[in-house]
Amino acid sequence: MKTSTAALAVLLVAVLCYQVSSSPGAVKFSRSCCHQYVTKEVPLHRVVAYEYAGRHCHLPAVIFITRQGKVCGRPGDKWVQDILNNHNNAGSG
Repeated sequence: MKTSTAALAVLLVAVLCYQVSSSPGAVKFSRSCCHQYVTKEVPLHRVVAYEYAGRHCHLPAVIFITRQGKVCGRPGDKWVQDILNNHNNAGSG
């Protein structure tokens, strides 16, 4: 009886571990986070795309993807808004 109880407990733990590892909460966040903002404006012609930092991130940011990599802008800065407006208007023509 003790052996079957122990086997059942091991099986239960294995099932629970599988459920936790396959649940959406265990999946790595898809969006990047920023730890600091760039101090200089990024020229518009260098921006290939952008995305917003995920809600799970400590620092709200717009992540600009350039050919050289990713840079983080403060969402309220004028130059950041200018790039966002330009990209949004370019796609709606």
